[in-house]
Amino acid sequence: MRLIASSVRSACRASGGTILLAVLLVAGCGEKPVSVATVQPPIDVKAEPVQDSLSSNEKIRIKLKAGFVDLVPVARYRIAAVVSSKRKYSSGWGAEVMPFDLALVWGRLTDPDIAKRLQIKHDNTRLAWFRIKGDDSPVSFEYVMSHGSNNHLIPATGNLFRAIDRDVSVKDRIVLEGYLVNGEGLIEGQTIRLKTSLTREDTDRGACEIFYVTSLRIGDRVYR
Repeated sequence: MRLIASSVRSACRASGGTILLAVLLVAGCGEKPVSVATVQPPIDVKAEPVQDSLSSNEKIRIKLKAGFVDLVPVARYRIAAVVSSKRKYSSGWGAEVMPFDLALVWGRLTDPDIAKRLQIKHDNTRLAWFRIKGDDSPVSFEYVMSHGSNNHLIPATGNLFRAIDRDVSVKDRIVLEGYLVNGEGLIEGQTIRLKTSLTREDTDRGACEIFYVTSLRIGDRVYR
């Protein structure tokens, strides 16, 4: 749940068609992420995320050490936001599939007077807790609930992995583009399932966005 003074938005847990692409995420320890300079308007973190539904049997296969996961894109997704928290995972199949969690805020939650009162914490179950300090929150319960999200990121390329790993920092204004995905796979003989959130207004377990990222913008630099 989420409270006005102690507001919570939580991540989800893991719970036929053509294979579009087989990918294996490789960090490339010795390589720097490559970006392209662009001339674009300033990143508008006041804007709402843009989501367009998809209906397709195409799948994205991620090969793992002990199996695979097939991702099914269910919506195109773009979000401009401020990074409030970042975590990287390095063990288990969840880290292979979704190596990063970013807690993102947008709209009035990016205002300096609100941002300085906002506390966000990831716990070891991949939940993200959004807390506004004090008893006189300047925004409503519903507003906090719908303008903060915990995102399980699946970088589409090794370059994006490195960019998220090395170049994304807390308080950065960023733009992420790609797809919200569901998934099903087989790991060490066990079936695993993933289901993304498709709304910014849900709470508790299942409220995360599982985000297959194809583009990242930081300032005037774009990574793919």
